[in-house]
Amino acid sequence: MKAFAGTGSIDPIAAPLRSTNEGGTPTGTRPRILLVDDHPANLIALEAVLEPLGIELVRSSSGQDALRQLLFGDFALILLDVQMPGLDGFKTAELIKQRPRNNDVPIIFITALSRDTSHIFRGYAHGAVDYILKPFDPDILRSKVTVFVQLYLQKEKIKQQEAELREHERQVQERKAEERVRALVDAMPLCVFAADPSGRLTYCNQMWMFFSGLSLERSAHFGLEVAHPEDAPHLRRAIDNAFCTGAEIELEVRFRRASNGQYRWHLLRAVPQKKDGTVTGWIATGADIEERKRDEQARMRLLAQEKEARQEAQTANRMKDEFLATVSHELRTPLTAILGWIRIMRSGKLDPAKFQRATDVIERNGRAQAAIIDDILDVSRIITGKLKLELDPIDLPPLVQAALDSIRPAAEAKEIVVSWQCDLPTLRLSGDPDRLQQVVWNLLSNAIKFTPQGGSVDVTARVVDNNVELSVKDSGQGIEPEFLPHVFDRFRQADGTSTRRHGGLGLGLAIVRHLVELHGGTVKASSAGAGSGATFTVLLPTRAAQVPALTERAPTSSRGTLDLSASSLSGISVLIVDDEADARELIATVLEQAGAKAITAGTVDEALTLLARERPDVLLTDIAMPGSDGYTLLKKVRELGPDNGGEIPAAALTAYSRNEDARRAFSAGFLRYVSKPVEPAFLVSQVAALARRLET
Repeated sequence: MKAFAGTGSIDPIAAPLRSTNEGGTPTGTRPRILLVDDHPANLIALEAVLEPLGIELVRSSSGQDALRQLLFGDFALILLDVQMPGLDGFKTAELIKQRPRNNDVPIIFITALSRDTSHIFRGYAHGAVDYILKPFDPDILRSKVTVFVQLYLQKEKIKQQEAELREHERQVQERKAEERVRALVDAMPLCVFAADPSGRLTYCNQMWMFFSGLSLERSAHFGLEVAHPEDAPHLRRAIDNAFCTGAEIELEVRFRRASNGQYRWHLLRAVPQKKDGTVTGWIATGADIEERKRDEQARMRLLAQEKEARQEAQTANRMKDEFLATVSHELRTPLTAILGWIRIMRSGKLDPAKFQRATDVIERNGRAQAAIIDDILDVSRIITGKLKLELDPIDLPPLVQAALDSIRPAAEAKEIVVSWQCDLPTLRLSGDPDRLQQVVWNLLSNAIKFTPQGGSVDVTARVVDNNVELSVKDSGQGIEPEFLPHVFDRFRQADGTSTRRHGGLGLGLAIVRHLVELHGGTVKASSAGAGSGATFTVLLPTRAAQVPALTERAPTSSRGTLDLSASSLSGISVLIVDDEADARELIATVLEQAGAKAITAGTVDEALTLLARERPDVLLTDIAMPGSDGYTLLKKVRELGPDNGGEIPAAALTAYSRNEDARRAFSAGFLRYVSKPVEPAFLVSQVAALARRLET
């Protein structure tokens, strides 16, 4: 399998490692990374990606060879393939972690099993710190490796500093000749103090006097005089506690440098000298750790950046799942009405009025479904760069008027006043008339959708700085400030829950932005917040570059047949709850033709009222409804108790068709889970089973 798609730029990633290696890595120390993969080509690919980082790369072609390599040296990181003959990656990692010398070496698994997440949890159980999927992005791999190598270098640097400090303290304790100790300490790059049992300084070396500008007579209490105001109280408490208890002091504190007045971090350590258990004096050192603190801060920034990137990836994953669930719902809802009415029509039992009603419903839902599919296809073309324009000289006002005419019935149904004011001179744009009309239609449809009954939508066009400005302003629900920057993002909706009040896929405005940008223009949204309405403004240049023409799309269609053999539901009453009127009517017709009495409700509150009055035998409810959903309805029904119809058998009828949706429905107490579009015969059999008329 191909390990990576390209090398890309490496300088921003390699530079931090080079800086660390040149600026403070212990002499002779070079980070080593163990590459374990049974495919030589993958090893070569990994080396090609990581070689510019300036680290030592060691190959291993099997788990056994990797274990042998670990016997002969230390490694900063192990990149371990999961699938290998003999010892696979999991077993190799388990054996590595059993060795005391190697059990703290971080392991990153590299795997091509991108669709199976179970091995990821297994890998973390065996000590993995991260996963990289093949084919991997070279920049991401280098960034991850850089983080762990820098952690390794910091660890080695701290070990070296601590070793040097311990060695110095050992030398101070071993040397009894005061003059030799003073001569040695004066030459060391550490601030060194000596104090009597009461804490009065009896000695401070040249480094301290040079750094602080204080003589021995002016110095007291281990640098308290030049400590940072924020650190001085902590240092005072540590000194007082040490003098009272004889305990050692180890504290990070900032001291002021006399030469420039700047504060630098020091690790202050004070050790009591004891004889027969009695403190006879104190030896203290202050090691400059300013560079180490900066390195730690840089490491924390890198970790924060990695965490942010991981969170962004998780957010993208969640948005994808939510979008797929919404697509399923938006497609299955009109499909239920289409297929259901077609099967009823083929039964030959409809009177002429019902037959005409059925054809109207089928046409309306078919058009709605076609619009949804068109949006999905447009986004697919946008993502793949295949969306092209057919540019012609056009007049904008007729396009706007055509879009206004198409949305006028929807506006009149909600009693929304739509005004159109055009202040354009005789001016022709270069653009794709169909796509520009799509832009205007999407903006108008969005305004109508989110404007309440009796609201208004104002459309204006004018010339601004050699650009044509088209503005669509509504008096609708407005846009929350936190969502406003994301209003044109693909798959983003302010409300993506099952109780959302407005349908759609969250694609219309994303398509608008892309089409406007293809014409060389810009689009922006503004809103004062919830309840304040929103304004969308499009700026189009008077000229646009010629773009290759869009090829024609062939229409697609599908047909199917089904013989409906409905089981008898004579004497059974069914309460049908769905916010979609077409769906309610279809389900009611199916059940009535099977002999049932159908009772319909469009909201949870209406359903509860009908349940108390009619006492139906079966409850059939949609899940996703505005305000309160099907889960809320079932919970309220069960709270009624047996005497008030609280034990009525219930089935979930929903366009959400994922496995997790079915599991949630059964967990909530539904006895049946029926996905839209539903087969009439299957629906009748499920209702009969719930009414204990048929065996399931």
